[in-house]
Amino acid sequence: MHDAWHGAKAPPKNGGHMGSETQGAEAPVLILTNNAFEAVDISDYLTRRGLNAILTESKVEHCTGFLEDGLPPPRLVFFAFPLSNSAARDWLTDALSKKWRVILVNGDTAEPELKALPMLTRPFKTAHLDAVMEMVGE
Repeated sequence: MHDAWHGAKAPPKNGGHMGSETQGAEAPVLILTNNAFEAVDISDYLTRRGLNAILTESKVEHCTGFLEDGLPPPRLVFFAFPLSNSAARDWLTDALSKKWRVILVNGDTAEPELKALPMLTRPFKTAHLDAVMEMVGE
């Protein structure tokens, strides 16, 4: 198991192991938020949709390992760290430069390059999650 995947917190029902051979449907969905309830809500929603490779992280400082070259890209990223935090902004910029699919959670931004991203506004319901998942082709 790669250190970046190892350091993240997976929901207990996941049970799977991440390795460099993981790709496509087995690639993890990353839920990056400091809100534990939000992480559980999104994780439960994804599990109901049949996506079981889910990793969560509550501190942006611990997310840098996900960006390492050599790791397979995540299937999708839910990014909820405040963009006023420079480490969060830098991480998001790096992820977007790798062409990762990112959904901003409460992504209130005036920046044109970020306005094009799918956004999930709190409080959200299943219908809102369905809509952003459709926007990213899931």
